Amino acid sequence: MYSSTDENGLHRIYQRRGLSGWGIEDGLVVDVQYNLSSTGPFPGWYYGVPVMISTVLLIIVVYWSLRRIAAAARPTSPGLFHVDTTLRSLRTVFVMATSSAALAFQVAGLLAVTGNVLRVSHLDAVPTADTFATANTVPVEPGHTLALIAILSSLAVAVAAVILLIKALTVVADLWSAERTARASNHGPER
Repeated sequence: MYSSTDENGLHRIYQRRGLSGWGIEDGLVVDVQYNLSSTGPFPGWYYGVPVMISTVLLIIVVYWSLRRIAAAARPTSPGLFHVDTTLRSLRTVFVMATSSAALAFQVAGLLAVTGNVLRVSHLDAVPTADTFATANTVPVEPGHTLALIAILSSLAVAVAAVILLIKALTVVADLWSAERTARASNHGPER
């Protein structure tokens, strides 16, 4: 939500007040100057609105899929109810694992981009009297620590997304197996 407009008027820049320069007089640092510094691309409103719309669409598709699974007709033979329940459960797990993985990948990407922008923008130069030396930088807190937390969190969320995706793939194999069992039960033993 904290974004600023770039030169095109799009909300995809992160701005903060930072050290922009200093003067040197008689070998001493004087006249420290601050200015707004901009870093991007920052996932502000320009990127955030499409992400919010796609998240709402994902929720609608998941709801529709779960409703369709629940509303499917039961088999006519009571002996197949346990197979039908197994198939419904596996389909529900597949929908939830796949949609959760998609949402987790989206969150991981946003956390990684935001963390990187915050990490880069929350470093200030240390004023030095040596005009030929490259100024060292120091992290500005709490933004730098928040950036590191966001980057590490993005890794954890990405790992969770991969685990959910693997779970969805194993459910596909279980579904194929259960559907073969259902077909065999429906047709009876072959002669």
